[in-house]
Amino acid sequence: MSVPSSEPLSLGDAAYRQLRADIVSCRFVPGQRLTERSLAETTGFGISPIRDALTRLSHEGLVRTVPRKGYQVTPLTLKSVDDLFTLWRIVGPETVRLGVQDATAEQRRQIVDALSPAIIPGSDGADEADEQPMRRVEAVAAGFACLAAATDNDYLIRIHDRLQNDITRVLGLIIAESDTSMTGPSIDAKWVEFIECRDGDAAAARARDYIGDLHARVLRILTRWPSVVTSEITSMRD
Repeated sequence: MSVPSSEPLSLGDAAYRQLRADIVSCRFVPGQRLTERSLAETTGFGISPIRDALTRLSHEGLVRTVPRKGYQVTPLTLKSVDDLFTLWRIVGPETVRLGVQDATAEQRRQIVDALSPAIIPGSDGADEADEQPMRRVEAVAAGFACLAAATDNDYLIRIHDRLQNDITRVLGLIIAESDTSMTGPSIDAKWVEFIECRDGDAAAARARDYIGDLHARVLRILTRWPSVVTSEITSMRD
């Protein structure tokens, strides 16, 4: 998830942001077919901005081209989800460590503000009942985006951005299922303490535990889905 910009958007940028949000939030579910014409009709954008947006999304791995049929939202498999979280467990803690250590005072404020909706006062990071679980997912993604931006490392920022897009859509798909007992992931107030005192090592350790716990819970949930017996993970309401 990129840090928002206040600069005016071109039509191509606007179409890209809308389509990416639809994919990441699973309004367009993994494996769904898309065409330039149908997207132009439903979004109101012209064919050219839609084509530019789909090209960018293809480069990011969120969609893939299907010869003579248009595009497809990149499918998810149990292996791809496992690989995704394994990579996040490697990249995420180091992103947090460097971001906390290198952030300016203003950036630290932005990080804390971004993470705040995911923090449950007095909790140990365990999930609780939540009317808007995706709000927590988005808050964690925004917080990690701010931490990545604070590193000022363009390569790390790009890797992180792609990771968070897919992590958010995995969690969004799980949360969207009415019979799934997973709410939005939460973090505890210790994160704020470590960020404000610039303790990068402690924050990285916290991130490592958080990602590891989330990884295990996601796999436990997905292995119970009927679609896992096939090659792709799909919505149970399809």
